[in-house]
Amino acid sequence: MVDYFLYFSIKLFKKILLFTKLIDMGYNTIIFEQKNKVAYLNLNRPDGLNSFNMKMGVELYEALNKISKDKNIRIVVIKGSGKGFCGGGDVKEMYNAIDKSKFLREITKDAIHKCVKEIRTMEKPVIAIVNGAAFGAGLSLALACDIIIADKKAQFSSAFIGVGLAPGCGTQFFTKILAYQKACEYILTSKLFSAEEAGKIGLINHAVEKENIKQVLDSYISRFLNLPPIAIGKAKMLINKSYENNMIEHLDLESKTVAYTAGTEDFIEGISAFVEKRKAKFKGK
Repeated sequence: MVDYFLYFSIKLFKKILLFTKLIDMGYNTIIFEQKNKVAYLNLNRPDGLNSFNMKMGVELYEALNKISKDKNIRIVVIKGSGKGFCGGGDVKEMYNAIDKSKFLREITKDAIHKCVKEIRTMEKPVIAIVNGAAFGAGLSLALACDIIIADKKAQFSSAFIGVGLAPGCGTQFFTKILAYQKACEYILTSKLFSAEEAGKIGLINHAVEKENIKQVLDSYISRFLNLPPIAIGKAKMLINKSYENNMIEHLDLESKTVAYTAGTEDFIEGISAFVEKRKAKFKGK
């Protein structure tokens, strides 16, 4: 009787672990949690407004790299612990660096840039939840994400100029979204602006009341989980490649990519469901 009870207790415990999986990989500056097919990455230096230091850059990149290769994860959510998303680079770490030029070169190239590249190149939707300040590197990290949902009270700023630095990241994001003069206004003056203003100029998707963030996030998660993940990933790739390709190159890439997705089981399911007038059930195959 005891063995029977123990057997089913272990089975239940395993099911709980599969549904909600807290992944302990020895991280100190981030928290990596997986629920169902969604990975949640929390920037976790709340006492310093989650300021971006070298260790956070290394750990965040490592986590993102693992996620990009994990076929069981279909959506990524990045948020900040405490009162902010990310207050920018760790100014104290910059101050204490003996060779400041070398340090800034390393932290941009080997930390924040690697994270940005991983976010943009992984063929999975990445959602940023901006619950507070997103300054400097923090704003750049948010802008690298595919969807941005912000608390109405959150504030944004390029911030680099304010401490005597040229921007180490983010200028391309601004200039791809805004007109040249508007990009200059926000970057050259380190302008502080609200989530509502960010929404109006097209930098973020949603500026909502804090209590409504989860509802908006859950809506995106539900929608993405019911859509074909391979097609979503390839569509994201095409959007990003459109920044660097000329029209002829990009049309050819689109043709090759649509042909590739036409060879998936999801495509057969999609067109079958359409013809049969039912809801498609995509499996990511």
